Amino acid sequence: MDAIPVTPLPPSGSRDWEALRRGFRGRPALELSQAWREIPEPLFAPGRVRVALAGMSLAVFATLRDRDVFNPVTHSGVPAFPHGDTFEIFLQPEGQAAYYEFHVTPGAALLQLRWPAPMRTLALDWTAPADPLRAYRITRWRIRARARAVPAGWEVHAEIPLRRIFEERAPWHGSRVRVNFARYDYTRGRLQPVLSSTAPLGELDFHRAADWPRLDLRFC
Repeated sequence: MDAIPVTPLPPSGSRDWEALRRGFRGRPALELSQAWREIPEPLFAPGRVRVALAGMSLAVFATLRDRDVFNPVTHSGVPAFPHGDTFEIFLQPEGQAAYYEFHVTPGAALLQLRWPAPMRTLALDWTAPADPLRAYRITRWRIRARARAVPAGWEVHAEIPLRRIFEERAPWHGSRVRVNFARYDYTRGRLQPVLSSTAPLGELDFHRAADWPRLDLRFC
């Protein structure tokens, strides 16, 4: 798959949601799907994620259809995906071993993680009393993220500083980054969430970076 060109948003002094929507109009769009299944689950709800550049940040605007928008987790820094709706962002600069994972809930609670290697290869003990994510949490800086409920779903706007993500060299015109956007879509009264991803995953594993499409960053 060819890299997806990502270009800057026009200058705007407004952070109004409708102004954001207009600014992202026509930008590359990645559709959520269940590529690992022959047909989607009956309760699968579509979603679309548009990407652009805002200064030296990757800007993301997600529109998510949802029949029941909720997540009881209100504090940042704790895993919210076992409890309710969660939007996830995965980023890995091309050629870099470490990658980043960010979670945003409908209430804009955040979880930020840095994985030094594929998560599946790390020894995480989810049954131990100690926090298995402690060594991987990002606490010294935060992305900009917010969310809101809209008719028939919810929206997420996030900006991720690329200088924090690119560890081995500074991002520049033509830099490439692998990306995946994923979702836990819960419905109250149903035990399991519906999972979806913008990456064409060969199996259900959001961390399969080899399947993530690449973005071509074009700062000018």
